[in-house]
Amino acid sequence: MASIRESISDWFVTEVKSQTDFRVGTVTREPGINIPDLAKTAFPAVLIESANETREDITQGGPSIVRQSTMDVQMTVWFQNKPNDTVRNEFIDQLEALYDADRTCDGVAMDLQLVRVEVTDTTEAAPYYKMALIWQVQYMYQRGLA
Repeated sequence: MASIRESISDWFVTEVKSQTDFRVGTVTREPGINIPDLAKTAFPAVLIESANETREDITQGGPSIVRQSTMDVQMTVWFQNKPNDTVRNEFIDQLEALYDADRTCDGVAMDLQLVRVEVTDTTEAAPYYKMALIWQVQYMYQRGLA
C-alpha cells in the first residue's frame, strides 16, 4: 500500500496527465529530467515532487496516534522560449481550476491550495524558462500508516 504522501503526489501527476483542457507536454516525478534533451513537443514540461512537510499530533498516546500534516507539493514548469506574462497566468489559472475541482486529492486529503508562484526568468537557462508552483496539502493519518 502506498503512503499518503505517495498517493497525493501520484494524484497530482494523474490529474494533469489525464486532463484535456490545456496542453502539457511532459509530466514526471523524476527529478533527473534533462530539459535540453526534450523535444519541442515536450513543453511545457512539468516536474511534480513532494516537498517540505509539517506534522503534529492530534491525539495522544500509544501506537494509534492521529497526526495532521501540511505537505508542500512543488510543481516546476519549464517553457521552451520565454512565455509572456499572459501565457504564464493562463497556465497557472488552468492548473488551479484543475486541482480545485477536487481539493481532497480523491478523498485522501482534507484540503489543498496553491500558495506560492515563483517565476524564474533568467537568461542563464535560455531558451528554457521555468516557474515553480507550490501547493499546500493538508491531510490526517494514523501514525504508522502514512
